[in-house]
Amino acid sequence: MAAAELSSRRCARRRWLPAGLGAALVRAYAAVWLGALAAAALMTIVGRPLTLPARRLLGATLSAQHNPPPQFGHVLVLAAHNIPIFSWPLLLGPFGAHRSRFQTHVADGLLVACIFVNTAQVGVGLAAYGWALLPYLPQVPLEWVAAALGVSAWLVQRRRALTVREGFGVFALIVVVLVCAAALETFVVPHR
Repeated sequence: MAAAELSSRRCARRRWLPAGLGAALVRAYAAVWLGALAAAALMTIVGRPLTLPARRLLGATLSAQHNPPPQFGHVLVLAAHNIPIFSWPLLLGPFGAHRSRFQTHVADGLLVACIFVNTAQVGVGLAAYGWALLPYLPQVPLEWVAAALGVSAWLVQRRRALTVREGFGVFALIVVVLVCAAALETFVVPHR
């Protein structure tokens, strides 16, 4: 009995990712996709009146000639741009957003708004440009994994504070996922 208790304590101390992150990740990833689908459905229902304004707002040029040839530096720039966008929810716990019900609700609302703004652009783009946009979005599923990791870290932090090791573990995972997404966006998207 004592040996099992000691080994479980050692595992808990060595844990790089928080317990419950996997289940929260599945829920958050589904919510991220639902945000994009909701925006796409709204655009599809409203139809033609919003298509032209959406195209002007997004300004996508679906041409390989407009994309520069792939370079490793572009991967780093894209990853550096996306890391703060998707990892900031890790800071909600250390800043004490879970300490009161009001602060938790404000943090939840801020997080939902931030995720919806990012996912709605893709949903609106898919509705406005159709299937022609898909070759330019191979990175989106991975970027949304990173977004869901940030959200799921907050969901865990709502119940208990993350250890420094767990926080850095989630952050490292977000960075790895975003570097992979940036590599896809740089090398797989049609380019000249």
